[in-house]
Amino acid sequence: MRTGATTRLRSPKRPDRGLPVPGAAAGRPRSRGFSLVELLVALTLLLVMAGTAIPPLAGHLRAERVRGAALAMRSLLQKARAEAASRAANVAVVFDPPLSGHDIEVPGPADSPVVALVLDANHNGVRRSEIASGGERLLENPWRFDARFPGVAWGAPAGAAGPAAIPGHQVGVAGMISFSPLGGSGSGRITVSGEGHVFAIVIHGGSSRIRVERHAGGRWIPM
Repeated sequence: MRTGATTRLRSPKRPDRGLPVPGAAAGRPRSRGFSLVELLVALTLLLVMAGTAIPPLAGHLRAERVRGAALAMRSLLQKARAEAASRAANVAVVFDPPLSGHDIEVPGPADSPVVALVLDANHNGVRRSEIASGGERLLENPWRFDARFPGVAWGAPAGAAGPAAIPGHQVGVAGMISFSPLGGSGSGRITVSGEGHVFAIVIHGGSSRIRVERHAGGRWIPM
């Protein structure tokens, strides 16, 4: 050895990172998949949870279907009120109008009415006799309630919202709700139901205010 010479110490070679280090995976737990029994148990739990959720969901959908029909009837009445104001003439929602030469969507049961939106064309009030003779003007094609809202009943059976049955429309002997261009209207009530759910559309004469009510707990609740 030379005097004053420096001695270099070589560090041990590190193993190649691309190669597995012996013993490095010894303490690491091995991952494994699910067994068939575990999958069957999980599937059973999912089916049980789905079975408990389906009945409430189905009931909610039935209620929404009846509610949707009530809101659609309210929209039709509101449209008649707006048309009367814009056309400066009476406009009426007429139930079972005496139509001749007009195509109805589909035939249906007698307790499901035909609905028509009618303009007072000669400014003497909407009259059923003039609807029949063609003296009044239809603002849209007449349609049958049960065809547009399948599964929803016109009116309510006995026991649904009281001891007696409720007719579908209570709008006077003329069978219509008429709106004037000055904002007034006739009074009336329309009732629809289905699967224990009952809704009513109430029309206040004079002010022509229209609101929807839901029957629950033995009373009518405004929506």
